[in-house]
Amino acid sequence: MAKERKDKRSGCLIKIFLFILFIVGIILGFSYLSANKDSLTAIEVPLDNSIVTTLTSNGIEQVNVISQLVEEVKISGVTCNQYHKTIKLPENKKPENFEPLFKTLARNFKIDLSKTKYKDGSYEYTFYDNKRTYSTIILK
Repeated sequence: MAKERKDKRSGCLIKIFLFILFIVGIILGFSYLSANKDSLTAIEVPLDNSIVTTLTSNGIEQVNVISQLVEEVKISGVTCNQYHKTIKLPENKKPENFEPLFKTLARNFKIDLSKTKYKDGSYEYTFYDNKRTYSTIILK
C-alpha cells in the first residue's frame, strides 16, 4: 500500500516537472522571437536620423533631396523599413567628402558600408549587415 502511494506521488511529480519544463520552453521560444525582431529593427530609425543629421550638418538641405522613400520588407517574418534617398549635391560639395562620415556612422552602428561609383559620377552608399540592408543613399 505504501509503495503504491509512492509510485502515484512520483508519477504526479514527474507530470508536474514535465509541465513546468513545457511552460519554460514556450516562454524561451517567445523571448527568442521577440529578441530576433528587436535585433532586426533596433537601429533602423536611429541610423536614418544620424544619416539625416550628418547630411544637414554638412550643407545638404531638403531642396537637395531628389527622392526619398521608405520600403517595408519582410525578413524572417518581421516587417522592417529600408530607407532610400537620392540627393543632388550642391556645386561646392563632392560625393567623396561624405565617405568618411558614412564610414564613421557605419562603425558606430556596427554595420557595414558599401560604395558603388556609377559612370555618371554619382555614388551609392549602402548601410547593411548580414541580415538586411538598412539604408541606401545616392549622391549625384
